Amino acid sequence: MDYFLYWGKARSKGEGPSCHLLPFHCLDVAAVGWCLLGPQRPLTQQLAVQLGLPVDSLRKLLVWALGLHDLGKFARAFQGQAQPAGVELVALLPRLAYSKRHDRLGALLWKENWIPWLQSDALRWPESQVSREQRESLSKAFAALMAPMFGHHGKPVTGVGLNAGNFFGRDETSDDIEAARHFIADWTQLIELEWPSALFTSQGWYSVLESLSWTLAGWAVLSDWIGSNREHFAYHDQPMALSDYWDNVAKPNATHALKAFGFHESAIPIPYAGLQAWFGGRSDIIPTPLQRQAELAELPAGPQLFILEDVTGAGKTEAACILAQRLLASGHGEGLYFALPTMATSNAMYSRLGNLHQHFFSAQSRPSLVLAHGARELNEDFAKALGKAQPGDRNYTADEHSASSQCNHWLADSRKKALLAEVGVGTIDQALMGVLPFRHQSLRLYGLARKVLIVDEVHAYDMYMQELLQQLLTYHARQGGSAMLLTATLPKGMRQSLSDAWCVGLGVESAVMQKSDFPLMTQVCRDGYLEASVASRPEAVRDVEIDWLTQEEQALETVMAALEKGLCVAWVRNTVDDAVRAFEAIRARHPEPSRCLLFHSRFAMADRQRLEAQVLERLGKESSTEVRHGQVLIATQVFQESLDCDVDLMISDLAPIDLLIQRAGRLQRHAREPRLPPRLLVLAPEWSKTPDADWLRRPLPGTQAVYRDTALCWLTQRVLRELGAIRMPGEARALVEGVYGTSVADLPEALIDNRLESKGKQRQDVAMAHFNALALEKGYFADNGQWSEEAEIGTRLVDEPSINIVLLRRDSQGRLALWVDAPRHAGMLSQLKLRESQARKLAPLPEPHQLQWEALKEQEKALRFTQPWLVEVDEGYRYDPSFGLRQEEDGPR
Repeated sequence: MDYFLYWGKARSKGEGPSCHLLPFHCLDVAAVGWCLLGPQRPLTQQLAVQLGLPVDSLRKLLVWALGLHDLGKFARAFQGQAQPAGVELVALLPRLAYSKRHDRLGALLWKENWIPWLQSDALRWPESQVSREQRESLSKAFAALMAPMFGHHGKPVTGVGLNAGNFFGRDETSDDIEAARHFIADWTQLIELEWPSALFTSQGWYSVLESLSWTLAGWAVLSDWIGSNREHFAYHDQPMALSDYWDNVAKPNATHALKAFGFHESAIPIPYAGLQAWFGGRSDIIPTPLQRQAELAELPAGPQLFILEDVTGAGKTEAACILAQRLLASGHGEGLYFALPTMATSNAMYSRLGNLHQHFFSAQSRPSLVLAHGARELNEDFAKALGKAQPGDRNYTADEHSASSQCNHWLADSRKKALLAEVGVGTIDQALMGVLPFRHQSLRLYGLARKVLIVDEVHAYDMYMQELLQQLLTYHARQGGSAMLLTATLPKGMRQSLSDAWCVGLGVESAVMQKSDFPLMTQVCRDGYLEASVASRPEAVRDVEIDWLTQEEQALETVMAALEKGLCVAWVRNTVDDAVRAFEAIRARHPEPSRCLLFHSRFAMADRQRLEAQVLERLGKESSTEVRHGQVLIATQVFQESLDCDVDLMISDLAPIDLLIQRAGRLQRHAREPRLPPRLLVLAPEWSKTPDADWLRRPLPGTQAVYRDTALCWLTQRVLRELGAIRMPGEARALVEGVYGTSVADLPEALIDNRLESKGKQRQDVAMAHFNALALEKGYFADNGQWSEEAEIGTRLVDEPSINIVLLRRDSQGRLALWVDAPRHAGMLSQLKLRESQARKLAPLPEPHQLQWEALKEQEKALRFTQPWLVEVDEGYRYDPSFGLRQEEDGPR
């Protein structure tokens, strides 16, 4: 057949066949997709239900479409990109320039020819003619079906604006378009395609397909990457019957490849058998009230949303795992993804899970646990062998890489793969990127389609991220997933918004939440919602007394008085500069300065890791009384985000109530010898019922710079003065709603303008989230979103961008060297992150060292997109392992 005159993959160098014929590559990818859509897989069954098709018919239809993903390679313009030796191929036509990517050319070829192909019986259409009435419906349905296939390189493409005659040609021996038609005809017959009647009779069928097209696009991307792997799909440059290749080569190879990559079959879930089963049958393991509710909750058919609200230490993570195991065993998913607010909390969760995930699946499933964030390589618990490098295919152009070279990169990128592993742990950003127009976002949605999504500390996200999260929840429900949201301090309005978003995805009317109890488990499904009040775990009940300080000197005196009693103390400050100043003052007075630690965000990664280890050693759960004696920790917000440690006494700068509750959770966190009741001292302005506009700026200018909605701090001060303590869980609602549930009318007049400005900013953030996010309900089409290359941007709004700074030094020969001399990851360990305005103040790298810097970047991929800083030549700033980055007192400002 004439379609065997076209190559689909070409060898850049090496021995063996010089190319892989295009029909065979198309069948390789289709075979991978065939195996991924096994009839017993939950996602396959879910798609079949949503599209109203028998599983077998669905499988054939989607795999048939996938087999056409590289139609654009029939273009003679593309064929001119390589001239494989030793094989008979079409003659090159130099007049046809390869100026557009082959994925766009495939969309073009389909757009211009699908009607003639239907009428010529190439597609085995059940009717002899396509009526005018059918064309509009068919056009939309075929567009929704084929767009994910042509967009298999990570973003949708279009053939609009192109002319096939500029790319597809003919000569005396071959016609590109006819060759494509012949391949389609034989492939359609081979797959025994059964056209669903809904494709040309139902006006609404294509809209359902559009909403699911993102998941299908991810399936197509994964199929193409795996189907392009030469270790499993060897080149064949000689013709053979398509049926023989399909049955004897493509499908067996696909089975072996998926087994090698861990996608051969869904992991087999183990039914939940009680909390004790996770811990070797220990009889002393007793479920908390929240965990007991998770054990008893009914699980009706369909997507489930759970919102778990309880105090720190109530076992929310384990409760979520109980629900997750029950959902998996009930067929609600094929794996889990834990989404957390920061890399630090992701690391902590990864370590906390340990081998617990192995209790969710059978031993023969060998479930994978993968960490996903930008600095995962630095986590010592995360040890995973990367796939061996495979021989590379020829890249088509400088900006159009072959699928197998992308596959190599993907296999080494656990941030992406975490959403495909049985259990992934990472930042919320990795999931939110699925709703933003980044290349390969569809792969993330496909991965999440197979998961129970667990979002921890859901209260920690600003309005921009909340809006993105709501859109993610809507789509996750729409594609049949389940989700759990974990929080200790969730405002009631936010709980309602998250539930509403889930209901939109389910296509049901939202219900108004009624209960204000705390702790509380909320469950939302198609049948309605349930709000289950939960008792408090006795050990989690805490009363933290609140006292007030109005001057920094009072805080210093309080610290010194506590040290004289042998106590350990933490002072959480809201800015790095305030923390450094307090650290200098306390260390100067401390009889043993070595017992003082400073911990903030402006340390190089190597020092940050060292400081984290020191904090845990001195104040962690296993720290002894002798070691803890007289320890002082001055820290910023990074302290409350990740470190499992506790202190006898805590001072905190005034902050919104949810953050103070979180900080108080590090106060006497672990059971120790008898000690005084926990007490949190808050450094705040003198209390006034009628503050002026600068009430916070005067004593705490840094705090106002961080928390610009000063009404939140004033309301926090008011509710804490009224209640006198943080009593959890009894007064949790009163504390949170006393700050976040207060209307503008209840504020002092001087704070109203600031609040209105903040509300306006929040509306802008929500609008920006809508502007940035994909309209997922409109389908996987090129005009949906402003597409960009993948980068971990856009998931968070910040006042100004941050820049990764690489600390550099000169070695004994005067050559440029990384700040940290380490055998592994020296490039990452030498970095710190600064706001752009701060980074601009650092001295630029001297010109004589530019070539050495370029050489370093070639050696360390972690140095790409970073700013170099040669510390010793900067007269305005210096770096100290104890202080971090700091400004020289007499240096330029």
